[in-house]
Amino acid sequence: MNDRNSTALARLRAADPALPAPDPHDPYARAMLDRVLATQDSPPVRPRPARRRLATALAGTVVVAAAGVLAVAEPWAAPAYSVGVNADGSVVVSFRADELTDPAQLNAELAQAGARTVVMGMLPADQCAEQPPVDTTYEFPLPGTPAHATSPIDYQLRDEGVYVVIRPQHIPAADQLVIGYAIDEQAHSTMVRPWVVVTVPRCLARPTPPGGTAN
Repeated sequence: MNDRNSTALARLRAADPALPAPDPHDPYARAMLDRVLATQDSPPVRPRPARRRLATALAGTVVVAAAGVLAVAEPWAAPAYSVGVNADGSVVVSFRADELTDPAQLNAELAQAGARTVVMGMLPADQCAEQPPVDTTYEFPLPGTPAHATSPIDYQLRDEGVYVVIRPQHIPAADQLVIGYAIDEQAHSTMVRPWVVVTVPRCLARPTPPGGTAN
């Protein structure tokens, strides 16, 4: 007896275990055998949750790998400056003098904001002999006086850098504002000085700090 008939016979026995082995010539047994033989044996279905768990585990591995790539990436570095425009037309600028080695992009953004202001790094006196062409008819209002409200600039030296508020509407019509900056290596501090000039100079000489030298 072939394997298929053996399997069918086992099904017949399972269908009525109280009876002896059926006679294959019996019409009832023959009909039941034909029905059993007509039924295709299906392979057992393997459970799928294991595959889903595997896919989940692989997805978790990808996330971990991606996180590992991010972990070894270079840390994000804050920009050396920022420019913003207030509703009243004033321009807010902040920058870190020790990192602003080339203010060209900053000056481009200031021009776009209509600040009429140029930021320049100050050089040692022996590297810049010329004096800035200041507007001799203009004087900065003294801080603490009522006239200071019309000053074209307010600035503070903070731990995170230089914070400047520029009011271009108070810069004389034919002039521009120049903001010079430098690092005092000996005092470990930042030096800032504004000028109202008739033309932008090619360079700015670093002023001599109190009790020190400009070099």
